[in-house]
Parts: sequence; C-alpha cells; structure tokens
Amino acid sequence: MLHMRYIVGILVAIGLVVLLIFLLFSGGGTPQTGKSLSSYANSDAVARLTIDGPEGSQQTHHSVEIEVSRDSVTLRKLQGYDGQVIDIRSYDSNLNSYEVFLHALGHAGFTKGNTDANMKDERGYCPLGERYVFELDQDGKSIIRYWATSCGNPKTYGGNLGITLGLFQKQVPDYDSLVSNFQLND
Repeated sequence: MLHMRYIVGILVAIGLVVLLIFLLFSGGGTPQTGKSLSSYANSDAVARLTIDGPEGSQQTHHSVEIEVSRDSVTLRKLQGYDGQVIDIRSYDSNLNSYEVFLHALGHAGFTKGNTDANMKDERGYCPLGERYVFELDQDGKSIIRYWATSCGNPKTYGGNLGITLGLFQKQVPDYDSLVSNFQLND
C-alpha cells in the first residue's frame, strides 16, 4: 500500500513537470489570423501599448502610448480623454530589432487572450488604477487587441503582464526619465 502511494506520487510529479514545461514553452501563440507574431516583422504592422491612468477630470487624466514598428519606436504622453498629445519622442529602429521584439512578445503570450465581445471595452474597469491596452495593427486594421489592469481581474489579456509591459518600456531608451515626472496617478 505504501509502495503504491510512492508510485502514484511519482507519476503525479512527472505529470506536473510535463504540464509546467508545456505552459512555459507554449507562450508563443499565433494571432487570430493564424500567422506567427514574428511574421509581421517585415510589414507595416505596429505593436502598441497604452497605459491609461486613473479616471479623473479631463485636465488631470493622463496616459502613455508606446508604438513599436519596423522603422521606429514612438512614445506619446497624452492628456485628457480625447488624447491630446503633450509630448512625443521618436527613436529609430530596424527590422532585426523589431523581429526580436515580436519574438519576445510572442514568448510572453502577447497573442493570448479572451476575445469575448462583452469584454472588448476596458473603460471603467479599475477606475483608480491603470488600464493596459495591447494592440497589433496592420494597414489600419486591428489584428490583436487585449487589455489588463493594475487591479488584476477582469481582463482579456492572457499573456505575462509584467514581461509584456517591460518589453514595451525597454524599447524606449530613456523611458524611466521620460515618465518619472509624468503623473499617471494625479
């Protein structure tokens, strides 16, 4: 009887290790189009992160947008709900950099998420925190659009939030100094 418990325990442990390995390496996913994320590297596709600050007045509401493409990386600081640009910084990029970035996003699970039409709109969720919107657009059409919040659930983004945010922020060479004085939490 005791011998049987050890065998069952070992089989369960092996099953958990296999499951863990599968979960770690299945983060690449594919967009809803069936193409791999990195296949967009040599196109006009744009990956975008919007960090939308807490709800507030038109004058105190702020957000940050990072847009990464094959040729450039752009950071915009926005004020109000109409997205008035109050600062913009652009940096050169290239195909190799963009391709590596898309591969990394794929491994972070950028293409994973809930496509339920009832959860499309992130507005109003986590009103005192931040909302993170992840997008991939090509030719003016949305290929991927998911969101998450600093409050946790609900969300539609199924990838690794911390890694994905870090990947976008690392695309802007002076991200920390650019946003240090910019109050998302007025």
